[in-house]
Amino acid sequence: MKPYLARLLDHACWANARTLASLQSVEPPVEAVRLFAHVLTTERIYHERMEGQDPWPQDFWPDLSLEACASLMPANRDRYRGFLDACDEADLLRPVRYRNSRGIVYHTPIVDLMTHVMLHGEHHRGQIAQRLRRYGGEPALTDFIAYVREHDAAETR
Repeated sequence: MKPYLARLLDHACWANARTLASLQSVEPPVEAVRLFAHVLTTERIYHERMEGQDPWPQDFWPDLSLEACASLMPANRDRYRGFLDACDEADLLRPVRYRNSRGIVYHTPIVDLMTHVMLHGEHHRGQIAQRLRRYGGEPALTDFIAYVREHDAAETR
């Protein structure tokens, strides 16, 4: 399970970097930057939850510049990689207590929280791509299979 989560994390970091580059290549639509800020902020908040913090209430929709988004990316990557490196397989099944954005308490295993973060980002990166295309930009290809093909090809060289 841990290697698979690490692969999903690597994909998310790769996809975030590509999304940032596509947003930087044009005058990005405000709503696309807002969605990207949401993705990165959610990554940060969920990491805090997995570390046993209960950052509540949370602002999942901050008004961040593209530069502020870019500065969140390496910190999020490093936090998650360090966190995952420190976990063993049993840790991944450990439930985490946290409050959602409405204040409702949940207990969810780390593996499910991490999976949610990765899928959540994929969903919103699709929305960002749609907005970029609508405003004449060229969205980044961030599909998991594109990452796998690029990553696996690099490993065989």
